[in-house]
Amino acid sequence: MRAKNLWLLGFAVALFSVLATNSKVRASDDTQFKWVITNTASALAVDGSSITLTGTGTFAPDDPEEVTGGGTWTVSTGGSGTFKVTKLIRFDPAPSSGPNQAGLGFFRITYSDGSRGVLTVSCLTPGTPVPGLEDGAHASKGFVDYFNRQTPTATVFFKQLSGN
Repeated sequence: MRAKNLWLLGFAVALFSVLATNSKVRASDDTQFKWVITNTASALAVDGSSITLTGTGTFAPDDPEEVTGGGTWTVSTGGSGTFKVTKLIRFDPAPSSGPNQAGLGFFRITYSDGSRGVLTVSCLTPGTPVPGLEDGAHASKGFVDYFNRQTPTATVFFKQLSGN
């Protein structure tokens, strides 16, 4: 009798675990973010050359391949065109309030001239208690890292449900 009760208890715990994990929906599973560089971003490389960027797109933090968007680029040493976001490398949200999400996102991008790079977008919202976080965007292009932000650029992460 006792063995039968332990078996039933074990079965009930296992069944509950399966049902609880399969029926739970984590908020991040349905969450997408829209990123926007609301005006032109500019950044310098070590040699003094600069890149300017504009753009917008979406991403899902739990699916690095679920990305959209891109924008335009111009390099001071010559060349301009468009870029396309191909993958989310990483997104780290920061404490924030209101409709916008503070945080830092890194995206793999492909430029229209065939070169590749990484786009970094950061967003600071009012009241975000994170030292070192600022609004802006910068990028690498091929082997050049345009890391030194030059213009105060408004960037935004909007939290939205999938399909919106």
